[in-house]
Amino acid sequence: MLRGIGTGQRRCRTAKLDRMTAENPRIQENRRVKRIRVLHLIDSLELGGAQTALLAWLSSHDRSKFEVHLASMHGTRKSLFYQRAQLLGIPVILLSPRRFVPVYFFLLPFLLLRGRYDVAHCHLLASNWLGKPCARLLGVPVVISHDQCNDSFRANSALVTTIDRLTNQCADRIFAVSASVKDYLIAFEKVSPAKIRIVPTGLPDLVQNQRTRGFARVVGGAGRFVAQKNFGRFLRIARVLLDIDDSYRFIIAGSGPLEAELKREADRLGVKVQWFGVETTLDRFFGEIDLYLLTSDFEGLPMTLLEALQQGVPVAATAVDGIRDEFSNELLLLNPTGDERELGHLIHSALENRAELSTRTQRGKETVNRRFSARSQMREMEQVYLDLLQEKRAGLRE
Repeated sequence: MLRGIGTGQRRCRTAKLDRMTAENPRIQENRRVKRIRVLHLIDSLELGGAQTALLAWLSSHDRSKFEVHLASMHGTRKSLFYQRAQLLGIPVILLSPRRFVPVYFFLLPFLLLRGRYDVAHCHLLASNWLGKPCARLLGVPVVISHDQCNDSFRANSALVTTIDRLTNQCADRIFAVSASVKDYLIAFEKVSPAKIRIVPTGLPDLVQNQRTRGFARVVGGAGRFVAQKNFGRFLRIARVLLDIDDSYRFIIAGSGPLEAELKREADRLGVKVQWFGVETTLDRFFGEIDLYLLTSDFEGLPMTLLEALQQGVPVAATAVDGIRDEFSNELLLLNPTGDERELGHLIHSALENRAELSTRTQRGKETVNRRFSARSQMREMEQVYLDLLQEKRAGLRE
C-alpha cells in the first residue's frame, strides 16, 4: 500500500514537471540544444607555458555551447596545476600516475570511446603523437593539433620530425602560436599552409594591476630549468651586471632537471640568487622584480613574457622565433649569439634610461591587452570547431 502511494506521488511530480517544461520555452530550448563535447589533451599538469595558456583559454570557454573535459597524459592530484584545473569547474582526468608508466595507452582509447567527443584538441608532443592518431582511428569528427614551439628536440631529430609529419596528417587543423612555428611546420614537416592557423598564446583578463615599483636593480628569470631556456646565459649576464654595479639582485622562479647544476654555476660565478621555486602563479615574482630577463635559445611565444608585459614589468629577451616575430618596440631585444658582456652593458644602459624603458613597458602592456586576450582567442578556436564540424556533417550528407 505504501509503495503504491509513493509511486502515485512520483507520477504526480513527474506529470507536473512535464507540464512546467512544456510551458517553459527556455527549458525546451536547453533540451533541444546539445552542447558540443570537447576533449583537451595535454602531456601533464606540471609547470609549463602550454599548461598556463591552456588554463587561461579554458577559463573563458563558452559553457552554453561546449561541454569541455581536460585530460592529462600523466600526473596526480599533487601535480602543480591540478587544483587550478579543477577550479575551472570542468572534469579533469588523469590517465597515468607517472610519465613512464604508460597506462594512458589503454585509458585514452577508452576515454575517447566512452566520451563520444565531437572535438579532440591535443597540446604538446606526447599528446599530439598519441592523441591525434587515436582520436582519428576512433572516429572523433574533429581533431586539432596545437603547436607551441619549434625547439632543438624537434629540429635536430629526423625521427621526431618524421613522427610529427605522420601524426600531423591526422589533424584537421593545426594551431601555431607564432609565424615562426608555422614556417617551421611548412618547411620541415611539409604541412600545407592552408591547414595551419596562427593563434597566439592568450592571457586571462587582469582584474587589477597592483604593481607600484619604480625602476631599481632586481632582475628576474622564470621557467623550467632545461637546456632550451639557457639559464646559464642568465647567470653569466648577472655576473656582468654585478661587475658594473654590485647593488643588482637576482630572483629565479621555477624548477627542472638542471636545477642543481644551475645552483652550482651561480655559486661558481659568485652570483647570489633568490630561488623562488615553483608557484602556481607568478604574481609574487613579478611584484618583486624590476626587469624580466628571458635568455632562451628557442621559443614559440613564451607565456611568462606575455605575463610580464601584462603586469607592466620591463622585459629584455633574446630575439628568437615568436619573440622576434611578435615584438620589436615593446621590449629590449637581445642578440641570441651576442657576447654576455655586451648584453649586460646593454641591459644596464636600458635600466638607466628610465623614460625610454617606461615608454617601452607601457607600449608592451597595451599590445598584450589588445592582441593576446585568452577570451577572444578561445572564441576564435571555438569558431574553428564549429566550422569544421559543419564541414564534416555536410560531407556526410552528400
